[in-house]
Amino acid sequence: MQARDIMTIKVVSISPVVSVRHAVAMMLQNHVSGLPVIDDHGRVCGIVTEGDLLLRREVRFAPRPARAPELISEIDLERYIGSNGWCVADIMSQDVIVARPDSEVSDIAESLQVHRIKRLPIVEDERLVGIVSRRDILRVIAEAPTTILPRGDDAIRLAVRTRLRSDLGLTSQKVQVSVRNGQVTLDGQVESELKRRAIKVLVEGLGGIAGYNDCLLVSPVHSQD
Repeated sequence: MQARDIMTIKVVSISPVVSVRHAVAMMLQNHVSGLPVIDDHGRVCGIVTEGDLLLRREVRFAPRPARAPELISEIDLERYIGSNGWCVADIMSQDVIVARPDSEVSDIAESLQVHRIKRLPIVEDERLVGIVSRRDILRVIAEAPTTILPRGDDAIRLAVRTRLRSDLGLTSQKVQVSVRNGQVTLDGQVESELKRRAIKVLVEGLGGIAGYNDCLLVSPVHSQD
């Protein structure tokens, strides 16, 4: 699945020269928490989000104490501009991470998580063509089909063994799978409670089984000096 399959095409954007108040009004009116910033050539030059507005002077009831000039750092100056700047260009984040329409949704989801951002502009030929947000990723999860195992105990056993090997690297020598009337039973030893939980998640996530019996033993591997 690619970005073009889930992205929002009608994107609310804003110019860098409009006021911060106007940007806030647009966020509230359109029920969004961030706006791509588009320059006069139609290119993404920044993004302004709720996070960029949290330290604004409008929400500070008392002025900050004055500091000696020699104590004012570059970071202090950047924060001052972000807190007091009049226009969007003063407060927006300029280092914008973007993706292409053919970018894989899994890669976009990873970027959102790694960079702790909520949305990713989708750009083609330097022009904004859409946006993918965390909510779009959630829809993918909600609409994903459940893996349904084939009917029959032998088929279920083969499917579970295949998934154990492909997902967790567990062979039939390590974990034994038996199935009776759709009821899956696992025997064997694993190195940790965490791996036991991962196996439980794998089996219970498979549709079409009648139940799961966990007969695994946890036997930690101790390193030898």
